[in-house]
Amino acid sequence: MEYTRLLEPLTVKKTRFPNRIVFSPVQTNLAAADGGATDRLVRFYQRIASHGVGLTIVGATGISDRSRLGDHAFCLFDEGKTGTATGLFNAIRAAGSVPAVQLNHGGRVMKPALAGGVPVAPSALASPASKNLPRELSAGEIREIVGQFAHAAENAKHAGAQMVEFHGTHSFLLNQFMSPASNARKDEYGGSTENRARIVMEVLEQARERVGDDFVLGLRISADEYLENGMSVGECAEMVNMFAEKGLDIVHVSAGGIDTGGRMLEEASKGNIIRLAAEVKKRVKLPVIAVGGVLRLEQAEAAIEQGMADMVAMGRALIADPELVTKTLEGKAGDVAECTACLQCFVPGKDPGIRCPLNPDI
Repeated sequence: MEYTRLLEPLTVKKTRFPNRIVFSPVQTNLAAADGGATDRLVRFYQRIASHGVGLTIVGATGISDRSRLGDHAFCLFDEGKTGTATGLFNAIRAAGSVPAVQLNHGGRVMKPALAGGVPVAPSALASPASKNLPRELSAGEIREIVGQFAHAAENAKHAGAQMVEFHGTHSFLLNQFMSPASNARKDEYGGSTENRARIVMEVLEQARERVGDDFVLGLRISADEYLENGMSVGECAEMVNMFAEKGLDIVHVSAGGIDTGGRMLEEASKGNIIRLAAEVKKRVKLPVIAVGGVLRLEQAEAAIEQGMADMVAMGRALIADPELVTKTLEGKAGDVAECTACLQCFVPGKDPGIRCPLNPDI
């Protein structure tokens, strides 16, 4: 099979992606305890990037010392440690892929110990998953977090990233603000669609001021949270169009999250999350990245050929076999170690770091 559409380059602003294949941002927990990039973290991303991936997004990156999801999460809030980030981004670029980084704040789903004792959120509503009751952020604290996102984006650019993606899905803080299921505020950050989207608009505005007009800014967003009173495709697209006016360049459409348990994986396995991306694409003018249960290149090719997305992200499939793309393009698809959905990559182990029984070399 020829992968004509998947292998076409794509240019956003002045950044040229050599093809439409994306390594989806994942939480690796392979960084140092202080948030710096380790040799193991660099090798993990470099190996995947070197096998035909056009865009490699370093996932779940902390924007402050009370935002990170794991005690060995990669972080970009300390300028003094951006040297290790430079090595990481340079390695990805040298491997032939565009280096990008996803910036995140966990909000109410964080472990209390990592959140400084009590997690914070737009409203004092407990996460259905963690059951921990968060503290409601003040307007001043929200503006401080906005500044932290923008500052981390600037650090990313200085360290050599060519794109930043803000994490607005999977039950984390930006998602919590956008969602009517977790945001019950009565001020300018709650209520209407525009108000719930305000924190992301402010992040985009401040980040754009710091990184300049040519740097690529992306957002991962939920088109359906699979929650009562949660985000819907229509509201997702409405927000994306607002964000485009504030400097958003590309949108990465996902669904579900921590608060919906296994529903996200069930929907992904049926191809339903990619269909959500297609629905968003119909309503917006920005390039769309689709994700969700993509294990083979023919699935990605079909999504682009059918106009469902402009790029397609693969996560677990490339963790299981970092050489998936090159093996497939060389006619050796039968040699690919295909993800079995055992989900060990999502389960914390005794020692820090992501695990996969099909890829013991992580």
